[in-house]
Amino acid sequence: MSEPVTVRLKVNGIQHEGRCEPRKLLVDFLREDLGLTGTHVGCEHGICGACTILFNGEAARSCIMLAVQADGAELQTIEGLAQNGKLHPLQEAFHEHHGLQ
Repeated sequence: MSEPVTVRLKVNGIQHEGRCEPRKLLVDFLREDLGLTGTHVGCEHGICGACTILFNGEAARSCIMLAVQADGAELQTIEGLAQNGKLHPLQEAFHEHHGLQ
């Protein structure tokens, strides 16, 4: 078992810091350590897109990235799309069509 490492990143405009094993996946760090469960684990191979986030402004699959790779990065998850208490059109579409991913 490896020694935990510190990961510092900004998620949805909020600075976060956490410690995790170097082998922890970014999707698991987001869900388990930060409580951001809108990012889902689907295929675990980066194919289905359920784990997609914005990584420094670019779409990325968080199930095939390590949390340590995100150190210093700026991320946006589905939770970060709403503004002023109003759902983003993407969030609205998920809600209207019962989108689970």
